[in-house]
Amino acid sequence: MLSLQVEVIILPTGFVTVPMKPFFSIIIPSLNEEVNLPILLNSLARQTFRDFEVITSDCLSKDNTKINAEKAAKQIPSFTFLSYKSKNVSAARNFGASKATGEFLIFFDADVQASPDFLEGIKRHIDESGLDFLTVWNRPTKESNLTGKVVLALLNSAMTVTQKIKPAANGPCIIMKKNLFKKIKGFDDEIVFGEDYDISQKAHKQKARFAVFPKPYLYVSTRRFEKEGFFLSLYKSGRALLHQLFFGPIRKSIFKYEMGGHYFKED
Repeated sequence: MLSLQVEVIILPTGFVTVPMKPFFSIIIPSLNEEVNLPILLNSLARQTFRDFEVITSDCLSKDNTKINAEKAAKQIPSFTFLSYKSKNVSAARNFGASKATGEFLIFFDADVQASPDFLEGIKRHIDESGLDFLTVWNRPTKESNLTGKVVLALLNSAMTVTQKIKPAANGPCIIMKKNLFKKIKGFDDEIVFGEDYDISQKAHKQKARFAVFPKPYLYVSTRRFEKEGFFLSLYKSGRALLHQLFFGPIRKSIFKYEMGGHYFKED
């Protein structure tokens, strides 16, 4: 049975109970993720810290994403599945955030898995460091091959080394105070690639307190790197970074980048 936290308010007419706002709102954009999304939701159902809600912002999946997600979410304190015709992942994240009630927003990709102490560890980092914005290392899943492991290791190193001078949170996990997210007007949905880097820079300009942590553990699928190969993955990341550094946000496609679980089922 799911627990519901309430707050008692004393009015002249008597006592009234209202639902309390959660500390975390977890927002997950999805598109044809009937396999991976339930795995993520199962990991969230096992969290030791229970003050959270989950909002899935689904981009009109054509598979069993909704059915499988609702089955997997039965032990989550609060779960909402939204269907939204979105033009990209940024718009889907913004839509989910518009329905969120938590103090901090956590943006996950649909193909990640959180360790049972993930939310507890993130709450501890926020309390101890007074952060507005943070992320963690992307760790490969057990199924990841060498290509995926190497690419994630490079990404983790880059995030850690540059966190004081050019902070950036990678797309699979972006954690931000809701007030800050509103102040910078969320994700720019005109950007076709690199929206995670862009929102990180907007937060940095607002002097947001940011940090990258090795723990708690977040396991990230390396399916894209494995499908596209090491050199193509490195080329795309490098080209995108250079474009953003010298020309600004990527508003027109500079390479092919498909989204959705169906892409990884194609031959």
